[in-house]
Amino acid sequence: MNDDIPRHSFHRVPLTSIVSNDDDRNKAPRMYKDPQILNDFRQTSGTDFQNGVIGAPQSVISGQFEGKTIRAELQELQKAELGRKYARVDRRPLDPPPVVLLRISQTKTTSAGLHFEKELTCDEIRNLGIMCTVDLFPVPEQPGTSGIPAGVVPPNGYRSGNYHGYTESSTLTYYPLHPFKTSDINGREISVSPFQIPRRQPVLSPVAHNDPPKDVVHRFGNHLITESSKMTPALVGEKFIEPTQVDYKGQKALVFVFGDLAVQREGTFILRYRVFDIFSRMTGDPEDPPLMAEVFGGPFRVYSTREFPGLEPSTDLTRSLSKYGVRVTLRDAERKSKKRT
Repeated sequence: MNDDIPRHSFHRVPLTSIVSNDDDRNKAPRMYKDPQILNDFRQTSGTDFQNGVIGAPQSVISGQFEGKTIRAELQELQKAELGRKYARVDRRPLDPPPVVLLRISQTKTTSAGLHFEKELTCDEIRNLGIMCTVDLFPVPEQPGTSGIPAGVVPPNGYRSGNYHGYTESSTLTYYPLHPFKTSDINGREISVSPFQIPRRQPVLSPVAHNDPPKDVVHRFGNHLITESSKMTPALVGEKFIEPTQVDYKGQKALVFVFGDLAVQREGTFILRYRVFDIFSRMTGDPEDPPLMAEVFGGPFRVYSTREFPGLEPSTDLTRSLSKYGVRVTLRDAERKSKKRT
């Protein structure tokens, strides 16, 4: 029997226990923190979602988990490394295709305040109605780091979804909020709508100590990612997908494979993944499908056709996914791009 994934049983978890690392599935029990006591659960920000806690246990009042308290989490198993700027006559998806693992656990709390948690098996989860969506955010590119901020050393076993780097500099940066002011070709100042794609990467702004951005949702090194810097309209392809059941490390698993995503502009970006169950409702917001979990992925770069360096052979994970009928592009050898002069 494969020991990569723990046996499915309830475990006693004190309130002050720490969150287990996503890479350490063999270290039972799986644990979480009480958001009223500790601060690991990020409050949602921005204007497009209600206030609440993402990733905390939620009580289900209708749907397949009715009567249960569940907690969902996402883990990016494979991040995109690069892409070529989208063109209608030459559309190339991000490579390798981003892949996200979904885990859903049932939680219970005793009268003494002890938390118990059990990870549900794929046989206990109905795929129908579970959807994952992606958002696109620009991040700074530092020379010679392939999009990872300068001065950052990723930890061993680095997985992009867990990445929180820090640089030696204490200066924080962010991209200006939408709508922001820019100049047209004649030097006249104009406003850019949040739903229009800027033609150029916005200029980084330093964070003022007395006036930080109000809608920070993630930190990438010393760069603060704001909800209003979101560039999801620049994504082309399937942005809402259902999970696929595959064999992962000897166990059945639910994964989301984004094999048909391209970006309409050049630059360095990260993806935010969010998962919903459209047929379930939670206490506190019985009208709308609940946002169950989210995770930010690792950085990737989108090149112009002239600068595109080519593609590496398909990864082992990509090849494995193709055996389950997932639509992905397979390559046996590296493909170098022919530079235009």
